[in-house]
Amino acid sequence: MAQAAARLQVVAGKAVGLSILIEDELIIGRSTEGAGRLADDDEISRLHARVSLDAGGFCAIEDLGSTNGTFVNGLRISSSHVLAEGDTIEIGQTTLVVRELPSAVTDATTELRPQRQLTPEQPPAREAQPAREPPPPALSLQVEVDFVHCEARVSLNEAVEPAKFSFRDGSWRMFPSRPSNDEEGGFA
Repeated sequence: MAQAAARLQVVAGKAVGLSILIEDELIIGRSTEGAGRLADDDEISRLHARVSLDAGGFCAIEDLGSTNGTFVNGLRISSSHVLAEGDTIEIGQTTLVVRELPSAVTDATTELRPQRQLTPEQPPAREAQPAREPPPPALSLQVEVDFVHCEARVSLNEAVEPAKFSFRDGSWRMFPSRPSNDEEGGFA
């Protein structure tokens, strides 16, 4: 019986086109040998991440304290993450896709999913998708610094009154909303 293996395909980065077969574990980093170097990707740490395959055929990835992080499907991981076929992994400038996992994993996950009979009147249920929140509105930030008078003005969006700051006696202080006539300063 052939040993179970997982296969990752590099789809972006210096090692594009590389197919990596994992039978036990793969350490990804600049200080590793072979495929784990990802064609000397400059943005990976010396020991960046570990992809491991356990005896049950489950494949997982974990970040090894890298500087730039490890991302699965666009989300930064902070602990061990079980991989599924089709998952994307971003490490440095390299993107990998999980192309194959041992069939034992596919069989086991299929068995765990409840099967239900559908009648002609009953359409298949759609899996609930998390509601996506609209992105926040654009933020316009403008900072003006008057080095001669040790003052700064910070404007958030053009419709909002700017905040005014002054550096006096070793610290920054915010002006009152409307400076009095006797205050000197570079901003009117």
